[in-house]
Amino acid sequence: MKAMLGFGFFLLFLGGFAFVMLQGRQLGQQNMAGGGAGITAISWRPAFIGAEPVPEDSGMFVLFEVDGSIKGHGGCNSFFGSLEKSDSGIAVGPLGATRMSCEERVMSRETAFMDALQKTRSFEAGAKRLQLLDDEKTLLAELVSRGD
Repeated sequence: MKAMLGFGFFLLFLGGFAFVMLQGRQLGQQNMAGGGAGITAISWRPAFIGAEPVPEDSGMFVLFEVDGSIKGHGGCNSFFGSLEKSDSGIAVGPLGATRMSCEERVMSRETAFMDALQKTRSFEAGAKRLQLLDDEKTLLAELVSRGD
């Protein structure tokens, strides 16, 4: 009897785990405008934040994980948070970050990047480009897959 009960809990655990994993994968497998297959498991670097170009060597990147977590580097500090998908779009954050200080230009760009991420409500993804959009579909940032 105890063995059957234990096996039942094990199956329940596996079912719950599979459900959580499949929910997270929906974000990564969702087809986006431009033919993209998703945004997860790809390291993205900002090419533009708003209309401002970001140098390729800025060290900035973001990684959207299949499990709904988000992590990256803003040029000075590492950051982390969550990404949630809903019927109306997506929500990032709140983001946490380390608290190192860098030169003003780097800190300003980092703040703008994290603000853009947290204001994101939808996105359009292509094979190697990702556009982050706010509630009104205004472009907040354009990202490219790292290594491009």
